[in-house]
Amino acid sequence: MATVVVSGRVDEDVKLRADAIIRAAGSTVNGVINDVWQTIVATGQVPTPSNAADEQAERRAAFASFMEWFDGLPPQNEAYAGMTDDEILAGRVDDYA
Repeated sequence: MATVVVSGRVDEDVKLRADAIIRAAGSTVNGVINDVWQTIVATGQVPTPSNAADEQAERRAAFASFMEWFDGLPPQNEAYAGMTDDEILAGRVDDYA
């Protein structure tokens, strides 16, 4: 299969940082570019870059939602606070025996 050279320009700092990450992952720039182009062909879609700030905002919103749910739970039964899981289970079995 014939190959062609694909070129583009990126900020020098971005290139240096990306090169280090790519090498650490055991890949090459050529391999990454080839993988991206193969993905475009396979999916028919251009991958969209992730935005770290948006992802962090989504994680914070998810955590806030979880904490709202958690805070709405009924208070813990203090009788179980000092017991191990096995002690709790044994007591529950006795309740139903």
